[in-house]
Amino acid sequence: MQVINPIKGFVVVAVAAFFMACGGSPADKMMGFQEKLVSILEANKGDLDKAASEVDAFLTSNKDAMKSTMKEMMEWGMAQQEKFKNDPEGAKKVAEDMEKKSEAFTARMKKLEEEVPAMKEHEGLNKAMAKMGESMME
Repeated sequence: MQVINPIKGFVVVAVAAFFMACGGSPADKMMGFQEKLVSILEANKGDLDKAASEVDAFLTSNKDAMKSTMKEMMEWGMAQQEKFKNDPEGAKKVAEDMEKKSEAFTARMKKLEEEVPAMKEHEGLNKAMAKMGESMME
């Protein structure tokens, strides 16, 4: 089984989401899930076993919603790609907005990773976080 770095996994998903969408989109819903996960990690950074348990419970209870949101996000992203096909200025503005959101999220995750370096190797947390990727790929 591949070990997933929870910090890197969040950032990758967030950047992918923002590449496809901006405010009010299915990507924002997905970002809401990610924000909740980050909040769980931040609230439990002193007890990684508890963090793993809470992340696992959250992902288990939201699996179907996350899967549905990922599907919506992919479809919406394709529509946005078509929408901006002949509008480079509109696409540029969306890209700039996405970059701002991504930078703030990446900074938050980097801070957490620096505060709790053991998070990357915590077996329980890695197993729990693997559920996020698995649920989106089903």
